[in-house]
Amino acid sequence: MKDKKLIGYALRSNLMEVNITYGSEEFSFNLNTELAIDENRINHEAQVQPSAYAFLGMLHKKLIRRSKESEKKMAKKHAELWIKFKEKKDNSTGKSIANDTVEAMILTNPIYNAMWESFIEAEHQAMIIEVCVKSFEQRANLIQTLSANIRKEK
Repeated sequence: MKDKKLIGYALRSNLMEVNITYGSEEFSFNLNTELAIDENRINHEAQVQPSAYAFLGMLHKKLIRRSKESEKKMAKKHAELWIKFKEKKDNSTGKSIANDTVEAMILTNPIYNAMWESFIEAEHQAMIIEVCVKSFEQRANLIQTLSANIRKEK
């Protein structure tokens, strides 16, 4: 039977290459390789699965926190810029700058944009690891099923 298209894409695509940075540590792995199960070493697979799962789970929680911290810094900067720009007066009218204009000024601010990019990257890495965690949950279920099938065969 020929493999399905999605399996082929998964095996060939760079999407399965995971590269995550947390602090000074860099983690790179191929998700296909990590999820593979060697039925000849099923007991070993069952023994090491919890450690890999725990690592991914812990990394996921740390990345979520980093994302939330980044979001908080960005919100604080937004508020600071809002106050700064809102205090300025429109040269033509002498009134406060309109809210839409203030928002546009914030969105074009280079410091705010850098913070926005940092937040997007932090959130992206957390979501990638979330997919890995869910994949390892499925892997654990598969190991359990394969182990039960092997015991039945004996």
